[in-house]
Amino acid sequence: MSKNASTADGWDEEYRRGRWAFLRDLPESGRYGIIGMWLALNGSLDRVLDIGCGEGLLYERLQPMGIQRYVGVDLAPAALGIANVDPEIASLRAGDLHTFAPEQGEAFSAIVFNEVLHFSDDPAAAVARYVPFLAPGGVIAVSMYSPKRLESGANRLIARLWEATDGPDWEVLDDYRLTSDKKSVTWRLRLIRPSAG
Repeated sequence: MSKNASTADGWDEEYRRGRWAFLRDLPESGRYGIIGMWLALNGSLDRVLDIGCGEGLLYERLQPMGIQRYVGVDLAPAALGIANVDPEIASLRAGDLHTFAPEQGEAFSAIVFNEVLHFSDDPAAAVARYVPFLAPGGVIAVSMYSPKRLESGANRLIARLWEATDGPDWEVLDDYRLTSDKKSVTWRLRLIRPSAG
């Protein structure tokens, strides 16, 4: 498996070469389905922020569910250029998960980190940084690839994030371990909300 890009130019090149086209494949759909149902059942489809949105695949999955406003942020402008979104509903912005800031007065009913937190040395701090961008009652959905090797760096990052969000500052609304037997891949997904207190 080749190493992922680390710069906007590198990501642009990967998207232009089609490296990430597999994300449209059927075996990838389960995690999008879980995230979509979480947001729908929590009444959180009115203002969604998708960090690391890539080609806007989450938008495509949420659009038939009645998403009202979508902001997608990605480091790779080439990925945003591939996205097929309705500009009346969606705004796509080039940016980094560690530095993104919403527009003045913008708040979100849901913030989604779908396969992007592995690119942070401290996923718990990255997620906590976004709490001020949530509207009251807003939720955060996380999906992270979980390799088979339990001691992998990816699984250590997941463990640290899960430990942090098990603490008193968070309410865990749902927690999944999703495995695609077709792909032989597992993801960890969690839906959280900042504690009211």
